[in-house]
Amino acid sequence: MDGRSLPTSVVTRSGSQHGHWMEQRRGSLMVVATVIATMTFQIAINPPGGVWQSKAGSKEGCAPGKICEAGTSVLAFGGENHQQLKYEIFILLCTISFSASLTTILLLICGIPLRNKCFTWLLIIVMCISVICTAGAYVICILMVLNPHDDDTTINGITQIYALFWGGLTVLVCLVLFCRFVFWLLKLFFRLLCCCCSRVKPSTENHLV
Repeated sequence: MDGRSLPTSVVTRSGSQHGHWMEQRRGSLMVVATVIATMTFQIAINPPGGVWQSKAGSKEGCAPGKICEAGTSVLAFGGENHQQLKYEIFILLCTISFSASLTTILLLICGIPLRNKCFTWLLIIVMCISVICTAGAYVICILMVLNPHDDDTTINGITQIYALFWGGLTVLVCLVLFCRFVFWLLKLFFRLLCCCCSRVKPSTENHLV
């Protein structure tokens, strides 16, 4: 057996395994993005609290001075302002999550190269935004369907702990991503600096000769 054939086969096997791993990552991202997009779309068209079954006025629970049309969200046009604010935040989070998931699906369909670290970082950031907004939408949804005048602190406490957990996890993920991004920038900077120094050194030696 030729001594040079072993390294070549090892490199070929390593490259094929790396390519297979990239395809698995692409498939996983596609599945996750599709699930989140489907879920947020269903939440948007089937909002918590339901929709008005017929045209309603203030006597039926609609906001004073407004007419609630059939098919519109009950919480969006209810009589309490704090519920309307929560619903607006809920729709905003769902829209961000849905848009981020669609962006990921579109980039993967277009054949974005996952070997490129910039594109990989872009997909990771977009998916993190999608997951975090989905968690935030869940918290707002729970707060909307709970009775604001109920003194039961068990569910409220669990919801607050859940919100604090995801808030802390979001901050932690942002810090980790920021540190990794700074480390990547520093590594790229020193690599460019070494390349510049290696090009300048031969030129100075030629001038001395």
